[in-house]
Amino acid sequence: MMLSLTLLLSPIVSSYTIPHFKQNFLSDPSVHVAGSEDFIDQTRAQAEALKEHLWSIARDPENTEMINRVFAEKNTACINNMEDAIEAVEAATKLVQSQVLN
Repeated sequence: MMLSLTLLLSPIVSSYTIPHFKQNFLSDPSVHVAGSEDFIDQTRAQAEALKEHLWSIARDPENTEMINRVFAEKNTACINNMEDAIEAVEAATKLVQSQVLN
């Protein structure tokens, strides 16, 4: 599911330069929990960083046309808008957490 979401949103994310994305994503201290090997913490931190990044893309009016084109594609039947995409990230994160805890 995460791979599908990544492929779906790749035109949006790729509209940002790699250094911009890398700087914002990798400099976020929540992306990597220092000294923690806890897979659940890492998954949650990365999901939160991704959701914030997606919201920041959605808030930028310059991205409206591109976002509309991405979600107008026929291969996005389950994800119709950015809110659905962010909900999918959260659902996938909860799925990972539930499987690791069981």
